[in-house]
Amino acid sequence: MAALFVMTYGVVAVSYPRQRAAAWFMGSYFLGFLTPVCELMIRFTDHVPIFSLLGYAVFLGGILMMSVGVQAFAGRRPAWRFALLVWIAGIALRLAIWGGARGSMPYEMLFQLPFAIASFLVLLAVRRIGQKGLIRGLLMGIFSIICGHFLAKPFLAISLGSGASAKVYANSVYAVASQVSTGVLLVAAGLCLMLLVIQKALEESILDAETDPLTKLTNRRGLNRIAPRLMAEAERDGRGLYVLVLDLDHFKRINDDYGHATGDAVLVAFARLLETLATRDVLTVRMGGEEFALLVPDGESAPDAIDNRATRLGRSIRVALESFMDPGMPRLTVSGGVVRYIKGEALDGLVARADQLAYRAKRAGRDRILHDRSDVVPERNIVWPETARLVAG
Repeated sequence: MAALFVMTYGVVAVSYPRQRAAAWFMGSYFLGFLTPVCELMIRFTDHVPIFSLLGYAVFLGGILMMSVGVQAFAGRRPAWRFALLVWIAGIALRLAIWGGARGSMPYEMLFQLPFAIASFLVLLAVRRIGQKGLIRGLLMGIFSIICGHFLAKPFLAISLGSGASAKVYANSVYAVASQVSTGVLLVAAGLCLMLLVIQKALEESILDAETDPLTKLTNRRGLNRIAPRLMAEAERDGRGLYVLVLDLDHFKRINDDYGHATGDAVLVAFARLLETLATRDVLTVRMGGEEFALLVPDGESAPDAIDNRATRLGRSIRVALESFMDPGMPRLTVSGGVVRYIKGEALDGLVARADQLAYRAKRAGRDRILHDRSDVVPERNIVWPETARLVAG
């Protein structure tokens, strides 16, 4: 089982380089693989002291390496130096009790104490994993049992008898009970960790597929997945949901006059501007080229209100663009359209309505944002060119 975990975690580590935790888990179960090998060597060779100490060292190291891997998985800086100190202290404790009375409570407690501490470190690391859910809860439960398991082993050793020597222990009933129970628990832990790692790897793959590589904003694919949920939430909660489509004016001229590298830099800077001005509940999307879209929830404005969160955000963007470009670069402006989601409307239709308004804004002279209530409000009230500051104030 340990060998299978080593191979599986190795495949994940190679396939998903950002999953650094998989490499730590691979190392942890590789050490776990060496532990029963050492136990067999104790039974079938005369080098008992060497393999007894080596088996202890690799098993303790495997649990501590697992704690480091969980820290890496949780996005924390792996405390491998601390783990190394615990490992050294554990080996020193094992050497200190080497000639102790096997089968006595002090000896058995000190023998198991480093393993209990290492398991507790894993439990603490698991608690810091941001992925909440059933698997994380199961993992916490498993390592809680593992901690208690190591603390209960001394009582089991005294009850069943751990043998007068390591050689006798290897053939004892206690050895079978001890190693089988520990093995089952660590297999269960390995399966849960594997599920968490694969789940996170898949989430990152989906995020990569739904992220625009240049601006790092959500792309159209991500919009198609996320928008239906936002639309359903708006219907369920009776809130407004607006789409603000923005198209950079004369962007081709920037590419022609300054080069595509400068054009890309403008797109990236504009994306950062949108992220700065938009709140966390706003979905910011690069639709393609120089066109962007923002899905803006609004639970306060009336259905026919022009002064909603989306139009206010549009004004803020236009004002910020006045000082956006570096000296020597052309002034950057945007044309856009704001529409409110109508219950039961398809996403494509919703975006198309906002896009049509953005096109109308360009035809009307650019540098303005139009609202879909233009049928009930005079055009001069919904166009935001030179009067934007007065309206914003």
